[in-house]
Parts: sequence; structure tokens; C-alpha cells
Amino acid sequence: MAVQADGDSEEAVSIASPAAGRYTVEIAGYSVPSGSTAYDYRDAYYSTALGTVGVPSTPIVLGVGASATVTGAVTVAAVPPAGRHLSGEVQFVTDEGAVVGRGTVAIGAVTG
Repeated sequence: MAVQADGDSEEAVSIASPAAGRYTVEIAGYSVPSGSTAYDYRDAYYSTALGTVGVPSTPIVLGVGASATVTGAVTVAAVPPAGRHLSGEVQFVTDEGAVVGRGTVAIGAVTG
């Protein structure tokens, strides 16, 4: 299990290759002035059984503050269960393998 917790209100827990089953998530409020507070909860799982997002591995040279457009391909292998939505993530990495950026790919609908 990986935990991203640094004392602020933005925390994350990741479980690599979790066993099948039912999981319970408990959220303990922190620094709530009084009464109640609102929060965003996101539950996601990643599986190549659902599909893939691919981009060319052609290197791109970018200067400071520069941007680039990258075209990729989404392959949907399975329709997600009811109440779930497909999305993917593309990472931008240096020649040394350091992740320096990420992009989320949202799939609005699956047809066919």
C-alpha cells in the first residue's frame, strides 16, 4: 500500500494489485471548524483489461514554458461496470525516466 500524506487536506492511498473483494474507505475529517465540511472523493482502478491509451514514443524537445500537442490512440477493450467511467493517463518523461508531467484522457462514451 502506498500512502501520500503530508499533513494537508490532499491525501491519497494506493493499493497495487489489490485482491478481489469489498473494501471500506474511512475518512477522518481534519481541521473542521464546526459542524460539517464537504470533500471530494475519487475511487479509481487501472486495468489493461479495460483498454489502453497509447502515444508515439518519438522524443519531443521543449524549451522552458513551451508546450506541444501529442496525438494518441485509445483502445477500449471492455465496457466499464455501471456507474464507472473510463479514463486514462499519459505521462511525460525525461530521457532518464523522470515523470515531469501528466495528462488525463477522459473517454466520454463507448459505442459499438
